Amino acid sequence: MNRHVALTVLMLVAGLCTAPLRAHAATGPASAYKVTITKFELYNGTSWVTVSSGNSTTLDIASVSAGSAAGNFFAGLSVPDGTYTQVRVTISDTFVISGRVGSNYTNGQNSNGICAVTAVAANEAECTVTVPGGLPAPSPDALPSTLTVTNGVPSHKIRVTFNVNNAIDDSGVGGLMYPGTPSVTMAMIAL
Repeated sequence: MNRHVALTVLMLVAGLCTAPLRAHAATGPASAYKVTITKFELYNGTSWVTVSSGNSTTLDIASVSAGSAAGNFFAGLSVPDGTYTQVRVTISDTFVISGRVGSNYTNGQNSNGICAVTAVAANEAECTVTVPGGLPAPSPDALPSTLTVTNGVPSHKIRVTFNVNNAIDDSGVGGLMYPGTPSVTMAMIAL
């Protein structure tokens, strides 16, 4: 039976970006790293259950409130009773980033799908990047423990933390930057 679950889930993705978008010469920290979730699924051992689809939500995982924003997205999702072992999240191929690599900063301008740079920190600005040809299909990620939903009540809350200290990549070609791979850690806490 489907129940409206306040899934105390503070989670985005263990596999948000499973590979860098391009080879990189150097990396640096992101000030903004905005991704849009387009679909969220859980695996029940037999099939993928779509928990959210069609309602795009943009999260800035570089923000100090990223966990809270993810929690707001997942709060109140309707999840069927069952046992879940994997998660699969589909994200848009468009990112909004800002940050620096060394003494170069994103300047908000786009150059053929990659962010242009400035050496002036005060001119750092967000840049929108769309991955040419789109992203590959999302890979499933195993949950650290089994998640069981019984009578609409989850067995665990899931916490995800993001480390974007090396999530801005420098192409090494004329000072252009693009989104790299953030580090994502997932933990489950029994309720």
